[in-house]
Amino acid sequence: MTVQEIKGKKLVKGIAPNVEPEALLNDKRKVFLFGSPSYTNIGDQAIAYAEEKFIKNHFPYYEYIEIMDYATDEGIELVKEIIREDDIVCFTGGGNLGNLYLDIEEDRRKVFSAFKDYKSISLPQSVYFEDTEEGQKEKKKTQDAYHQNTNLTIAARETQTLDVVKETFNSNVIFTPDMVLSLDIVPRELERDGVLFILRADKEKVTDEDFISQMKKWAEKTTYTERTDTVLDTVDTIDYADREKHFMEMLDRIGSSKLVITDRLHAMIFSIITKTHLALSLETAMAKPNIHIGIGLKA
Repeated sequence: MTVQEIKGKKLVKGIAPNVEPEALLNDKRKVFLFGSPSYTNIGDQAIAYAEEKFIKNHFPYYEYIEIMDYATDEGIELVKEIIREDDIVCFTGGGNLGNLYLDIEEDRRKVFSAFKDYKSISLPQSVYFEDTEEGQKEKKKTQDAYHQNTNLTIAARETQTLDVVKETFNSNVIFTPDMVLSLDIVPRELERDGVLFILRADKEKVTDEDFISQMKKWAEKTTYTERTDTVLDTVDTIDYADREKHFMEMLDRIGSSKLVITDRLHAMIFSIITKTHLALSLETAMAKPNIHIGIGLKA
């Protein structure tokens, strides 16, 4: 069987963008990572970047193969043709296990139910199902899908999620820090100036605009300020080939600031990586008192 003969056609875009097609059919054991993000959240792009580094460093005898989020259905069908007993199926980590980002959760359900006979891992996640009729209905769908897979391990990246996962699922559960914390990056030495506000503008936003305005006025008494988000609006998508470039550009932007004020988890982590002074939005800290990202995972 050649690569071209898998399902009788060439690989579709988004399947195995990180390797040559021949790698799909070599004799090495494989780790298949589903859900690799094409959207412009640099936090999730950094997670995928870190997952690749971590798996390659710790499991060099495995072939690491990504499947982009837009190729999930085609990826499932192709992987079914080539997966072997010792292979591992993973779904990327992040903060999207639940009903807030349902398109991603539906893909995760498909993957774990499709590969129920193989070792499966949900990489470090935060979990949230809304306490509404719709949220509870979606939670039941997720439970039904995950419980088909008795080989599934779910990694929780903070303590609140750890408790929720243990209460919600019958799966094996482990506590593992956000994957970006595994990176060992030496930050560039950059000239620093100004205060960078990195603030959410999505459905999870909790920081009040009046509060933000007050903070900006305070900062502008002594320096200039700039506002941005870790979700880029300058590009529509980020594919595998451009992931590292956009991630490093974000690190440089943070690393050239004297102070970062943020309500974003990964902006906080990026500030730690670049050794940038950091202030958390007080409202965010009060709204999410159980955030505990963990320290100590190294690639």
